[in-house]
Amino acid sequence: MHAGQRLEAFSATFGIVASIALHLWAFFYVASATASFDFEFELTLPAEVEFGLTEEMAMAGGLPQPTRLAPAPSAPTPGHRAEEDAPGPDAGVPEQTSPDTDTDTDTDTDTEAEAEADTEPDPAALPVAPPTLAGPSRIPPGAQLALRVDMKRIRESPLGPDVTSFLHGVPDWQLLLDGSGIDPVSDLDRLLIATPNLERSKLVLAGRHRRDARFARQSVERLARSRGKRIRWERRFGVPTAQWHNRDETRRTIALLSPSHFSITRRQDLVRVLAITKARELRDAEKEGLVAARGPDALLSMGPDEAISLEVEGVHRFVLGSTKHIPVRLRVAVRETGPNEATVTALATYASSEDATKAAQYWKKVATFYSQQLFMTLAGFGKTIRKMELTPEEERVEVSFKLNADQIRFLLSYAEGRLKGGAMRERPKDREDRTAPTKKGP
Repeated sequence: MHAGQRLEAFSATFGIVASIALHLWAFFYVASATASFDFEFELTLPAEVEFGLTEEMAMAGGLPQPTRLAPAPSAPTPGHRAEEDAPGPDAGVPEQTSPDTDTDTDTDTDTEAEAEADTEPDPAALPVAPPTLAGPSRIPPGAQLALRVDMKRIRESPLGPDVTSFLHGVPDWQLLLDGSGIDPVSDLDRLLIATPNLERSKLVLAGRHRRDARFARQSVERLARSRGKRIRWERRFGVPTAQWHNRDETRRTIALLSPSHFSITRRQDLVRVLAITKARELRDAEKEGLVAARGPDALLSMGPDEAISLEVEGVHRFVLGSTKHIPVRLRVAVRETGPNEATVTALATYASSEDATKAAQYWKKVATFYSQQLFMTLAGFGKTIRKMELTPEEERVEVSFKLNADQIRFLLSYAEGRLKGGAMRERPKDREDRTAPTKKGP
């Protein structure tokens, strides 16, 4: 065989070997990048669950019927006669309304009472939400995915623009504020977005604003005017409330929990919000990693120096299959620990210390598995996951790790893309079965 033939044979052999190697590399890369842990459960979104906590909640009992708040004189709005804006002779007298129930309609029709001329109440007549709830009645267990954001800290953070972009990528809750003039980034110091199952109709908003005492009431009036509606204030569970004329189909109520605190919920969810507020106030703040707070601040409480926190109540409701290593509730928080660094802390609460110890061992195996996957290494998370230490303490398991600014931006960008890719779902009224599970694994 002469030199030319040998070179040609070598080239052909090299090409075949290179092709095989390349295809094998591609096969193992794809296999590694798409590998998933063999979980014994699947994630799901429960259709029938209501907003609440894992355990039963004491609710307000023996409270008076809803009471019409006495209106205060105010400047007439364009298009209304002065005599229409004057309060009637029964102003401040309790309305003849039925007791509060846990039912409501999603229609946006006006009753005769709503068509009456109403104005904002005198600021002096607006009490702070009751610091305690008492009574024999109880609310059944529920579930929630609750995102809390320290907007004041975010505004001062180098990652502020990234977090702002992320928040603006949540179209569903922005829909609730459209027309009110409330800008959550510039007007609020603390924000809560919560839902039991990502159904828009069950979305709960709460916040603490940084403006004067009339800010929330002016926002209510502004939103009502934009929809051609009128405002009627009444006191429910000791809290001033009015209809929140949002632009989606679900009828909601705004409650002024204090001069600077508010919540926007379905009418029947207000008592749940108040009960959750009291339950968070009574929990051991230090064990939960929270700053101790009372009243409306307990609803919005976060840990020291935290910028963002995500709490999941009733975690078992979000899985199908084995719940052996699933916590009762989960809390994940992010706090800045440097100019280009943040520390993420996850706190999982279990039914017993034995369950917590076994769960720590299980989730360590899961972390080890994913730390060895190529796609995690390429995304820059492999080393981070390998360094994770899951520490059981009594009935809780805690894990803490650090992320750099690029990793945080990557996660925010990914979450923003997922949010923009699909809005919160609306449950068909005639569907009562559980929704189909999402992709397998966490």
